[in-house]
Parts: sequence; structure tokens; C-alpha cells
Amino acid sequence: MPNIQFLGNKMHDKLSNTVSFPALVDGRAIACAISYEAMRDHFGADYYDPVPAFMAHQSTIHQLAEKLISEGRFEGDNKRIVIRSQDLTNFLKTRGR
Repeated sequence: MPNIQFLGNKMHDKLSNTVSFPALVDGRAIACAISYEAMRDHFGADYYDPVPAFMAHQSTIHQLAEKLISEGRFEGDNKRIVIRSQDLTNFLKTRGR
């Protein structure tokens, strides 16, 4: 299992409709993000200000990001993790929620 640390910085990225949050994986910087859709569908996030929902559910978001990192589910040339609504649906089912 890799050593994963989430840094405190989060950014409301309107271009990609995500909230981005950086992680260090075994000392290497990895970009992580969660889609507005996922936060709206599962956490009732406001499309124009999703950061409060991110903060309220940060623990769950980080747990899922850790799982996706461990599974090596990186996307694109930038090798980033993107959490989508279906990812959260599946993750929450496995947690019995």
C-alpha cells in the first residue's frame, strides 16, 4: 500500500467542473479531483460553490481517492485521479450507506 498524504489545498476548478485537491503518493505529487456532479448527486453540493460540501465530506472523498490511487486508476496524460458520481455510488454501497 502506498504512503498517501492529502495536502490542505483545494481548488474550485470551473474549467473542468471539479474540486481539485493534491496528494503526495510516496513523495510524488498526484492531482486528484471530484466532479461537481458527484458532489451534487451524493452530498447536495451547490454547483456555484461546491467547496463547503467538499469540506463536509472530505474524509469520504479522501478515502475513495486513496482506493482509486491504490488501484492505479489514473486518467489521461497527467495521470490524475478523478472521482465521478458512479465511483461514489459504488464506494458508498460497499460501506453500507
